[in-house]
Amino acid sequence: MKFFGAVPLVFLCWAAAAAELPSVPASTAPWRTETNGAFGVGESLLFAIKYGFVSAGSATMEVRSTETVHDRMVYHIVSAARTNSTIDVFFKVRDLNETWMDSEGLFSHRFRQAIHEGRYIRDVESRFDPVAGTFAFWRRGKNSEETRNGTIPPFVQDILTSLYYVRTRTLVPGQDIVVDVNSGAKTWSLRIKVKGMEKISVPAGKFECYRVEPLISGDGLFLQNGNLEVWMTADSRHMPVLMRSKVMVGSFTAELKAYDFERTTPRISVGD
Repeated sequence: MKFFGAVPLVFLCWAAAAAELPSVPASTAPWRTETNGAFGVGESLLFAIKYGFVSAGSATMEVRSTETVHDRMVYHIVSAARTNSTIDVFFKVRDLNETWMDSEGLFSHRFRQAIHEGRYIRDVESRFDPVAGTFAFWRRGKNSEETRNGTIPPFVQDILTSLYYVRTRTLVPGQDIVVDVNSGAKTWSLRIKVKGMEKISVPAGKFECYRVEPLISGDGLFLQNGNLEVWMTADSRHMPVLMRSKVMVGSFTAELKAYDFERTTPRISVGD
């Protein structure tokens, strides 16, 4: 069920109180500015998750609001996912990812994750100084807890903002996009291969799409070794409409079921 930790599967409410993290002051160095014509507050994407032809659950990705971090406006982005009652019997998933992404520079200020997949439970939080290139990280598992500080490349992404950042880039078949991503444990390079264009039909409709293949050498939203392909619309929004991940037996897919830009699509519950 690794795929459920890979798609907008912010499958769990952040219910646990986080430990006190070491302070990460905002840097006084210049902030960067990027162009974003892809998404904004109110965007909501609802996905149906399937294992082969079997319905496995649902997931959402939402740009919920703007907030202030480091005296800058940020997007509060939340991704949630859960298995359905049938799959719950075998492998229950309730996952949550949320991030605070700079609205002008399109990088991460803060990232939280709560994972509940079967017997595996993990809560993590990272706080970044995007310009100085430092972070504070906290993780709690079922029987362990740790905190650490470290260095990161300037304006690093987390595992959720990386998807939104790639949506804002120009996609050209045959050209790669490389993004630095931090998952708390380490920083790695996410390479997006733009493989071509295809017409895709999903429950939300028919779309002309770029087919991209994320390749990484670490854990995160995207899987490694070419196990994941994503189809993004060939318009300015670059919405993900289909994600397909191969596993040892069969494959998982996430198909866009509904979307809107004023958040009228109901959110899924990540409770019991």
